[in-house]
Amino acid sequence: MDQTTTLSLARIAVGAAAWLAPRTSLKAALLDADAPQSPYLLRLFGARDVALGTITLLAPPASRRALLQVGLAVDSADTGAALLALKAGQLKPVVGAVMAGAAGAAVLGGVQALGQQKG
Repeated sequence: MDQTTTLSLARIAVGAAAWLAPRTSLKAALLDADAPQSPYLLRLFGARDVALGTITLLAPPASRRALLQVGLAVDSADTGAALLALKAGQLKPVVGAVMAGAAGAAVLGGVQALGQQKG
């Protein structure tokens, strides 16, 4: 399986889990599942990732590069958000490291997927 497919399927799986079971996903990410607005916010993230993964997976080869670049921008922003939250003391150090690490891993996966694209 190529990296674009792997990354897209991972996005869909993580996004679907976030949307379908936000409290469980929040707890797995070591985030506050008891804040009343947390499930709503996580579902926004989930819908975004399902959409981005699906459109990239189903896109014709000529469009995949641009979609991978969008995903790379989103994952870079997610990494930055985690680092800002960590710096501001909004996340415990271990949680911030997990969040930044997960988003950073997606960035690396996106870079690898882009490298596999032709054109």
